Amino acid sequence: MSARTAQRRAAAGRTRMDGRRPPPLSTALVAAFLAALLAALPVVRAQGAGASVGGSVEFDYGASVGWSSLPPAVGTAASLLTGVHADMTARLPPVTFTLRLDPSLSAPAGATVPILEPGLSEAYALLREGPIDVSAGLRRLTLETARLTVPFQVDPVAADGTRRGLLSARVAAYTGLVRVRAAALLDQGRLGGALSVRLDLTSAQLEAHALYLEAPVFGVSASGTVSQTVVYGEAWLLAAPWRGRGALGVSGYLGSALWTLEAAFAPPPGAPTAVPLPQLAAQLDVPLADGDTLHGLADVGLAASQLVPGSRALQASASLTWEAGGPDLTLELGPNLSAGELGASVALLVRLRATTGF
Repeated sequence: MSARTAQRRAAAGRTRMDGRRPPPLSTALVAAFLAALLAALPVVRAQGAGASVGGSVEFDYGASVGWSSLPPAVGTAASLLTGVHADMTARLPPVTFTLRLDPSLSAPAGATVPILEPGLSEAYALLREGPIDVSAGLRRLTLETARLTVPFQVDPVAADGTRRGLLSARVAAYTGLVRVRAAALLDQGRLGGALSVRLDLTSAQLEAHALYLEAPVFGVSASGTVSQTVVYGEAWLLAAPWRGRGALGVSGYLGSALWTLEAAFAPPPGAPTAVPLPQLAAQLDVPLADGDTLHGLADVGLAASQLVPGSRALQASASLTWEAGGPDLTLELGPNLSAGELGASVALLVRLRATTGF
């Protein structure tokens, strides 16, 4: 999945099944992990072969200006975003320490005050011994196969759209064609668990999931290649009350252009607590000269009507983005359109990303 697609998924504001934002972590927990990571650095340097310290920092600046008839930003609308994405890894075999920070300051259109996110996304230690991985700390739990929609997700999502990890202890075992993952999760002060079993075949991958957070959740996902076309999908059954959701998609190349089509029965974008409804999304990435890329994204689907209780309304959005630059500096520029029963909006988005490694 491309970085742009991942950002789109997160920016939609879709969270786990209860739609709550991540709980604030105690200062003591953050300080303890940072102290352990910093204390490991001299040891890493002294270990020589096999030990290493590295990471990267990305500075993200974005702005948009346009017109909207959607409340609360009716009329000329502008928004700003500035953020940092920092990855740091210290390897002291067989243990690896990982820290990911995503602080941001944003001023969405119609907001009366800026939104500040401290941005601790992941902080965990991983022990690797042969085919066994054991980890503990704040870590994301990736379950989804869908690329353009999010039928189900357990990770909390911050106000700026960034996925956060859950406090957990995990074990993963790799035995030939089979991978087994088990996790004990701490969610909103309550203990939960997750178990996943994946089968890797020559041209396909199958995985089954069982979770317990506030209620049992069962899921299956699959992906495979059929005549140079990737077919993928996922299906979920949530208890209390029993309800289903899922997605089915196809992806392939048309010349040098990468296309993806996806249909889903999922909550509408930006409404994580809403009931699942039919959604359709498409993406097209076209390489241009000099390494530039043209990204096209569009989605259309149903959402609960805000004007007529009990009925459904159609909503849609589309964007076209020109991306230029290289691995260290990237510029994105393009229009964004959206429409629904309450009105429509059009905006021009500009985004600049600068990355450095260490």
